[in-house]
Amino acid sequence: MDATAEQVAAGLRTAYETADLAALGELLHPDVRWGGAEDTPDTCHNRSDVLAWYRRGYESGMRATVTEVLTRPGAVFLALRVSGRAPGKAILVHQVFRLTDGLVADIRGYPERDLAVARFEG
Repeated sequence: MDATAEQVAAGLRTAYETADLAALGELLHPDVRWGGAEDTPDTCHNRSDVLAWYRRGYESGMRATVTEVLTRPGAVFLALRVSGRAPGKAILVHQVFRLTDGLVADIRGYPERDLAVARFEG
């Protein structure tokens, strides 16, 4: 049985807020893609790439707190307050997660909420 968007959102919240890579990995499709429309050196092309990126971030002290969640069939939107990149500063990022077979298959990040919500709704 495929996980619902609400179940995936709850799992993402737990994984981010506890920095649990194993929990995050269980939510990711093996061929998950994370990045913009075009490939760059930072684009992740599979579960291992995504987990390696998060591992590096967690090892450097980066942490995320979920501040907003939206769900609809096949998609999850999260607003994340990310700290640890610069001492005493946190940034707000917005991510849209597309689901395939109940797993996160595509992740896109946006600096502005309106752009992310438009992608989420589209």
